[in-house]
Amino acid sequence: MLFDGDMEHVEDVFEEHNAEGNGHGWEDLAQWLVHSLMPELADHLDFGSESGTLVVTSTDPTALKQLGDVLRNTFHDRELLARRIQGADPLFLPH
Repeated sequence: MLFDGDMEHVEDVFEEHNAEGNGHGWEDLAQWLVHSLMPELADHLDFGSESGTLVVTSTDPTALKQLGDVLRNTFHDRELLARRIQGADPLFLPH
């Protein structure tokens, strides 16, 4: 889970690329990252975000950890976050 108070720290990066930096935007980005970097996890993850919260659940703890590692690295590296937002397929992350 990622809450709106956390998302605010990097919301400006999303805004610079005309993307939503809320729970829905993070979900879109997460789905793109799964699709592009680890498609084998797609059937193991369930997304249920709201505007103020990114929520991903799974019965497979390994899948959650793998996605969590990618999202944590992306969150803590503003340049990586910007590149991933820019490189996301607009079908996943409109911008």
